Amino acid sequence: MKITVNSKVIELHLGARVKDAIHAYYTQAGKKIPRRLPAAEDRFGNSVAPDGELTEGNTIILVTGRRKRGSSLKLIPVIIALGFLSSCSGLRHAGPSPIPDGGDIKTFAPDREAAIFAVNDMHAAIDNFPRLAWIVDSLKSVYPDLLLVAAGDNQTGNPINDQFPEKGWPMIDLMNAVGFRVSAVGNHEFDTGPQGFANLTRKAEFDFICANVTPPATLGVKFSPYRIITLPNGLKIAFLGLLQLGQNGIPDSHPDNVKGFSFRSPFETAREYLWLKDSSDVFIALSHIGFEEDVKLAENLAPALDLIIGGHSHTRVEKEQIHNGILVTQAENKLKYGTLIRLSVSSDGTVHINMQLIDIRNSKKEKPEIRAIVDKYNDNPVLNEVIATASDGFSSYEELGYLMADAQREAAGADIALMNPGGVRIDQLPKGSVTIKNVYQLDPFGNELVVTKLTGEEILSLMRAAWPVDDKSPLYPSGIRIEIITNDRQELSDLKITTGDGSPLEPDRVYTVAMNSYMTQVYKYQHADPGQSLFFTTADALIRYLKKEGTIRSYRGESRVRVQR
Repeated sequence: MKITVNSKVIELHLGARVKDAIHAYYTQAGKKIPRRLPAAEDRFGNSVAPDGELTEGNTIILVTGRRKRGSSLKLIPVIIALGFLSSCSGLRHAGPSPIPDGGDIKTFAPDREAAIFAVNDMHAAIDNFPRLAWIVDSLKSVYPDLLLVAAGDNQTGNPINDQFPEKGWPMIDLMNAVGFRVSAVGNHEFDTGPQGFANLTRKAEFDFICANVTPPATLGVKFSPYRIITLPNGLKIAFLGLLQLGQNGIPDSHPDNVKGFSFRSPFETAREYLWLKDSSDVFIALSHIGFEEDVKLAENLAPALDLIIGGHSHTRVEKEQIHNGILVTQAENKLKYGTLIRLSVSSDGTVHINMQLIDIRNSKKEKPEIRAIVDKYNDNPVLNEVIATASDGFSSYEELGYLMADAQREAAGADIALMNPGGVRIDQLPKGSVTIKNVYQLDPFGNELVVTKLTGEEILSLMRAAWPVDDKSPLYPSGIRIEIITNDRQELSDLKITTGDGSPLEPDRVYTVAMNSYMTQVYKYQHADPGQSLFFTTADALIRYLKKEGTIRSYRGESRVRVQR
């Protein structure tokens, strides 16, 4: 897919993240990648997180220097002191900020009110749940009928949750305990597999909604296209769920995770549900398609929609974003923030809405009952689970790099796998038990596994590009052997590659090559295929491999690369 970074069009593998785009931008410009990546914004001036997910045609603008934090980011006690919670302000989608700089806060006399607290892309950030729970309880003391909603991607990102015996259950348990009412289906909801996702939807005490997905009838998935909630004051609020689809017609997830599901365009599907406007007082899209796509949705569905609560792109909307008369919100990711949305419907049906971004991460208070649940999960010996036994000790980065490459090649079903030396973070692993914790010590970065179709000549180009980037250290391969000849300045003067049977790499033959997402963006090499993410991490690939193998063979003294200096 093509992404624009600082006016430069960059081609990335499908499933790439914001950080991948930044790496590629510096690499293609011939610049050294900064140790600390610059902040990034979208074309509308919103901050986007480095792990934000991208969609074809997105724009990223790199921000240099320190950026002043928005004045709207306040903790609940500060907001209460300012009187924000006791008044409702702003005209429909275009009113002043709830706490304007100077002047009086405008008010109106609403007939019926509602308050929504929205989060998105929580990615199993269970450690922030006690703070979230305290903030939600504080809001409910002012708004007893507060609706707590999520815009998808509740799952994936924390081994305590992801490696739990019932994968994903800690997040559902905590969402039940805090009192979520509705959640959109995000692409990472499918990471638990079709049956796992179905089981979690049945155990959820809140509603999953998604209109542009049809699950297999036999699976027992419990979600619906929309949900209408009637508040005690009679106000009817309709939520329509929408899910992002990639260029391959499925969400950003491994194809095996969505077997049996059918998908349709979220834009075309949304048009079929415009009747919800006539069946409710407030019509909200609870979407997981990314902020720039939400803006397109607003441009196409006004005036039927009243509000879009979004996710997927990890965008931090600090100030009200009004597009085609519709307020579009998003609160970054991992429960760093949440969006408090206050709305009111006057007697003539006019909808008044405003929003305030609330800082969750820096709250000093927690709900003890939720802290106890989180502590229980964190004390669970998930990371200490023994998943394999090493028949011999590992004593070098090289040996462990070969193990990682072997795991990635098998997980991807590839001809060749390549592991960058900087991605191997420990150089020793003793004989005996190997745990999940060992895997995350070895591979802590969260890079996704990417498969690319490369010719033999393109593989040689990749090797040449990697040599200076990796401080003149060779890649760790699986499926091939490499002979490197350098000159007196340690520059590459010759490079020979042979396949597993000893035959030379064929220049025109196309091979499937697996590598991590970092490598695909930082190596400036010749290639026609940008690649496809498999939507699981290289650490996950190694965990699966080790569980399958059970006993790890000895890699002692193994050498797949010969360097003649």
